Amino acid sequence: MCDTQAILAHARLLGLRLEREGDRIAIFPARLCPLALLDEIRRHKPQLLDSLEARAHALPPDCAPWLHVAKQVLAGEFDEADRSTIEAVSIGLRAVKYPSCQRALERLRIKGKP
Repeated sequence: MCDTQAILAHARLLGLRLEREGDRIAIFPARLCPLALLDEIRRHKPQLLDSLEARAHALPPDCAPWLHVAKQVLAGEFDEADRSTIEAVSIGLRAVKYPSCQRALERLRIKGKP
Protein backbone atom coordinates (compact mmCIF):
# COMPACT_ATOMS: atom_id res chain seq x y z
CA MET A 1 0.00 0.00 0.00
CA CYS A 2 1.60 3.30 -1.00
CA ASP A 3 -1.14 5.63 -2.16
CA THR A 4 -2.34 7.98 0.58
CA GLN A 5 -5.95 7.57 -0.52
CA ALA A 6 -5.54 3.80 -0.19
CA ILE A 7 -4.15 4.23 3.32
CA LEU A 8 -7.09 6.46 4.29
CA ALA A 9 -9.56 4.02 2.73
CA HIS A 10 -7.98 1.10 4.58
CA ALA A 11 -8.20 3.01 7.86
CA ARG A 12 -11.90 3.75 7.22
CA LEU A 13 -12.51 0.10 6.40
CA LEU A 14 -11.07 -0.81 9.80
CA GLY A 15 -13.31 1.74 11.50
CA LEU A 16 -10.46 4.16 12.17
CA ARG A 17 -10.55 7.92 11.83
CA LEU A 18 -7.36 9.84 11.02
CA GLU A 19 -7.10 13.54 11.76
CA ARG A 20 -4.38 16.11 11.43
CA GLU A 21 -3.33 17.66 14.72
CA GLY A 22 -0.60 20.14 13.88
CA ASP A 23 2.33 18.09 12.62
CA ARG A 24 0.89 14.87 14.02
CA ILE A 25 -1.64 12.34 12.79
CA ALA A 26 -4.16 11.33 15.40
CA ILE A 27 -5.75 7.90 15.03
CA PHE A 28 -9.11 7.15 16.63
CA PRO A 29 -9.37 4.61 18.20
CA ALA A 30 -5.61 4.11 18.18
CA ARG A 31 -5.79 0.72 19.90
CA LEU A 32 -7.48 -0.76 16.80
CA CYS A 33 -4.76 0.31 14.38
CA PRO A 34 -2.74 -2.68 13.12
CA LEU A 35 1.04 -2.29 13.22
CA ALA A 36 1.32 -2.71 9.44
CA LEU A 37 -1.05 0.21 8.88
CA LEU A 38 0.76 2.28 11.50
CA ASP A 39 4.03 1.65 9.64
CA GLU A 40 2.41 2.82 6.37
CA ILE A 41 1.07 5.92 8.10
CA ARG A 42 4.54 6.73 9.44
CA ARG A 43 6.18 6.07 6.08
CA HIS A 44 3.77 8.39 4.24
CA LYS A 45 3.23 10.95 6.99
CA PRO A 46 3.98 14.13 4.97
CA GLN A 47 1.62 13.12 2.17
CA LEU A 48 -1.04 12.00 4.65
CA LEU A 49 -0.80 15.29 6.53
CA ASP A 50 -1.45 17.13 3.27
CA SER A 51 -4.35 14.81 2.41
CA LEU A 52 -5.90 15.25 5.84
CA GLU A 53 -5.50 19.02 5.61
CA ALA A 54 -7.11 19.04 2.17
CA ARG A 55 -9.98 16.88 3.41
CA ALA A 56 -10.51 19.10 6.48
CA HIS A 57 -10.96 22.08 4.15
CA ALA A 58 -13.20 20.23 1.68
CA LEU A 59 -10.57 20.26 -1.09
CA PRO A 60 -10.64 17.42 -3.61
CA PRO A 61 -8.07 14.66 -2.91
CA ASP A 62 -6.10 15.57 -6.04
CA CYS A 63 -5.38 19.00 -4.52
CA ALA A 64 -3.48 17.55 -1.55
CA PRO A 65 -0.10 17.28 -3.34
CA TRP A 66 -0.32 20.98 -4.20
CA LEU A 67 -0.38 21.83 -0.49
CA HIS A 68 3.09 20.27 -0.25
CA VAL A 69 4.27 22.11 -3.35
CA ALA A 70 2.99 25.37 -1.86
CA LYS A 71 5.07 24.72 1.28
CA GLN A 72 8.12 24.13 -0.90
CA VAL A 73 7.56 27.38 -2.80
CA LEU A 74 7.06 29.32 0.44
CA ALA A 75 10.29 27.80 1.80
CA GLY A 76 12.18 29.11 -1.25
CA GLU A 77 12.81 25.74 -2.85
CA PHE A 78 11.68 27.03 -6.27
CA ASP A 79 13.59 30.31 -6.18
CA GLU A 80 16.16 29.06 -8.70
CA ALA A 81 13.77 27.01 -10.85
CA ASP A 82 13.69 27.57 -14.60
CA ARG A 83 10.81 29.42 -16.26
CA SER A 84 8.99 26.32 -17.55
CA THR A 85 9.01 24.75 -14.08
CA ILE A 86 7.70 27.98 -12.55
CA GLU A 87 4.94 28.14 -15.18
CA ALA A 88 3.90 24.54 -14.51
CA VAL A 89 3.88 25.07 -10.75
CA SER A 90 1.92 28.30 -11.16
CA ILE A 91 -0.73 26.55 -13.24
CA GLY A 92 -1.15 23.87 -10.59
CA LEU A 93 -1.28 26.33 -7.70
CA ARG A 94 -3.83 28.56 -9.45
CA ALA A 95 -6.26 25.63 -9.51
CA VAL A 96 -6.24 25.25 -5.70
CA LYS A 97 -8.27 27.82 -3.81
CA TYR A 98 -6.46 27.50 -0.52
CA PRO A 99 -4.54 30.25 1.34
CA SER A 100 -1.10 28.65 1.32
CA CYS A 101 -1.38 27.90 -2.40
CA GLN A 102 -2.39 31.47 -3.14
CA ARG A 103 0.50 32.82 -1.00
CA ALA A 104 2.90 30.54 -2.88
CA LEU A 105 1.56 31.78 -6.19
CA GLU A 106 2.09 35.36 -5.03
CA ARG A 107 5.66 34.53 -3.99
CA LEU A 108 6.35 33.23 -7.48
CA ARG A 109 4.98 36.49 -8.92
CA ILE A 110 7.04 38.64 -6.55
CA LYS A 111 10.18 36.82 -7.61
CA GLY A 112 9.53 38.12 -11.11
CA LYS A 113 8.11 34.88 -12.36
CA PRO A 114 4.72 34.30 -14.06
